[in-house]
Amino acid sequence: MPVSSGILGLDAILYGGFRQGRTMLVEGGPGTGKTIMGMHFLAAHSEPGLMLSFEESPEKLLANAQTLRIPFASMAGTSIHFIDGRPPTDVISIGNFDLQGLIVSLEAIVKQRGIKNVMIDAIDALFSLSEDRSRVRAETLRLLDWLDNSGLTVLLTMKSRNDNGTFMDEFDFAEFSFDGVLLLKSTLHGKLVQRTARVLKRRGSPFVAGEHPYVIDGQGIRLLTSPLRTSIAESDAQERCSTGVTRLDRMLRGGFLRGSTTLFSGLPGSSKTTFGAAFLNAGCEAGERGLFIGFDEPAEQMMRNVLSVGIDLRRHGSLLRLESFAAGAAIADDFFLMIEDLVAHHRPERIVVDPISALLKSGGVEIAENVIERLVNFFKTTGLTAVFTTVSDVGANVAESTPSRVSTVADTWVHLSFAVQGGERNRTLTVVKARGTGHSTQTREVVLDHDGITLADVYAADGAVLFGTARLEREQSLRAVRFEETRVIEGELRQIDEEHSTLELRVQQLADQMARLGLRRKELSEHAAAVARAATADHAAIQSHRRADPDNGIDAGEHREDGR
Repeated sequence: MPVSSGILGLDAILYGGFRQGRTMLVEGGPGTGKTIMGMHFLAAHSEPGLMLSFEESPEKLLANAQTLRIPFASMAGTSIHFIDGRPPTDVISIGNFDLQGLIVSLEAIVKQRGIKNVMIDAIDALFSLSEDRSRVRAETLRLLDWLDNSGLTVLLTMKSRNDNGTFMDEFDFAEFSFDGVLLLKSTLHGKLVQRTARVLKRRGSPFVAGEHPYVIDGQGIRLLTSPLRTSIAESDAQERCSTGVTRLDRMLRGGFLRGSTTLFSGLPGSSKTTFGAAFLNAGCEAGERGLFIGFDEPAEQMMRNVLSVGIDLRRHGSLLRLESFAAGAAIADDFFLMIEDLVAHHRPERIVVDPISALLKSGGVEIAENVIERLVNFFKTTGLTAVFTTVSDVGANVAESTPSRVSTVADTWVHLSFAVQGGERNRTLTVVKARGTGHSTQTREVVLDHDGITLADVYAADGAVLFGTARLEREQSLRAVRFEETRVIEGELRQIDEEHSTLELRVQQLADQMARLGLRRKELSEHAAAVARAATADHAAIQSHRRADPDNGIDAGEHREDGR
């Protein structure tokens, strides 16, 4: 059954903590935090614990513990008890060396106080108590044997001879005597020190191999474990959030995917920070909390600079928190924990780290890359939508390059560049990649003014791509040509309209004339018909008067006879 070490990261690599009823040796050089680790262990449990130190007095240990935000000092005398194992300063044994009295004292206090966990600090100091090395070895083994059979969970500390996990000559038997060995190491990177922990052995229990960075600060020891897998907080996988730039939102089919990590790369002055500020500004306007982490530039200066493009971050109050650090002042591992603490305290939904490449000054490329990968995993786990900026390699053979592997772990990569043309330098933007979403592959020109960031279509003419003033001059020239063409066309249209109106008038006049002719023709036709009817009637009357044969050929006399 595991027993917590009191250090979350250490418990993670030990799959729960130390093994109950077993001995664990913590080995390390000066300043690696061996004693602090023992304080964490004892303070993590309400059940009684015991600290036996062969180097420091209980008073000094308690004074040191007062500087840490762990309850070790407040638990002293209640659930944490002490045995001062230091010999009198004026006594050095040159004869028999015997730990029987110490073992008896241990047995008594363990039984009396119900001790379950024991911390033995600086066990290697035993060899300063006698010149008889073989005797000390035998007595030390006797103590370890008693501890091993006591059922207690024991943490022992010892100084390292070197950083390779090789035991001191006097303790070359220790590899076989302890159930587990944890090596603490400090390595100098330039002027900065990185501390790492590595499990050398652990009988019968699994552990995460490799070196795991840790820091010592006001909270004691905090371990950074390398992510075994990348996890993503539960969210709508296709939910979008605005980039703060309308045209960029369209280029990314609606904005960044929520919970994703985006990289803005580019040379100094290419507006990387401005895009980050626009992203946070859009979030705060939507009621989302934001966090800005800046390196090597005061946050106040950043806010003042982006005011020139209409982005006023000051108006968001407590929704937005801005922090700035000097990148070379601490190892990158320290900055990871600082960011982790800020996220826990502020609980942002959006975060900008500007520039992430500054971590290269905090211990070198390898350490920076490990921290960047941890940050990406941490942000995804917490559901944060993150924007990193990075300064591109000035002397790189390819324009789209970054000094670390950050471009490979980011979900979206936006590259900012410059186009120099006609003695003028203009900014450009290209979406290099966008995992999980479609995106525009076209280059846009970045235009900054007091209204914010605008992305304009680049202009191609005669086989060349024009930017800035050259593009404006070309567009003005084309507008002038189009204006002249429009003026000529409008003149022709007016002439056609005039001719059309004239023709319409003539057509109306002809229609009126044709109508009059029609009426006259009708009148004449009706008059001719009347004349014909009258002539027929007159003819019939004359025929009747003359008693002439009818026009149909019937004899008139027959009519008379029939009529008699």
